[in-house]
Amino acid sequence: MSDSVKDPTPWPLLESTTGESLRIFRPRWDRRVNPRNGREMRCLVLETSDWVNIVARTLEGRLVFVRQYRFGSAQLTTEIPGGAIDPGEDPLDAARRELREETGYEAESWTALGSVEPNPAFHDNRCYHFLAEGARPVSEQDLDPGEDITILTLDEDEVRAGVHDGTLSHSLMLTALARVLDLRSPKLGGPKESP
Repeated sequence: MSDSVKDPTPWPLLESTTGESLRIFRPRWDRRVNPRNGREMRCLVLETSDWVNIVARTLEGRLVFVRQYRFGSAQLTTEIPGGAIDPGEDPLDAARRELREETGYEAESWTALGSVEPNPAFHDNRCYHFLAEGARPVSEQDLDPGEDITILTLDEDEVRAGVHDGTLSHSLMLTALARVLDLRSPKLGGPKESP
């Protein structure tokens, strides 16, 4: 960013009102003042738990995925394992728990890949990404009452193909995968596709 560009000023908070918990988030309305024009605005913030996503690689080099029905899109999706961090839980502990609960897998080594803001326009949470290497099945799944998940593994070429054809399209999953794999299309200088 150029030195001549001035950052916007944070909007002063006048008041916050919290709504009823809706299980996966709690709405909050902040009354703030736009410093540019002095106008007040009522801003919606969804107070949401932090999340984790896990790129789990097996000893054979395959990546672990889950298939499940998603209410928002009303369709089956293929994603990497992940979920909400419990209150007071460390992100790495949550990642280990989510991998084990959703897939029955554990991993030999773990690497933190950083975190992203899912949607800072109105969410207040972060999504932490982890690489779990040497993943192997050690137990049955331990699913929540609202989960119905099947497990599959894909090789890197299958993952890239799924990203390119839109089969793998969950945005937070893609941000995690992009920290491990080159997901660019071969037309854009990414890995060459097999003949």
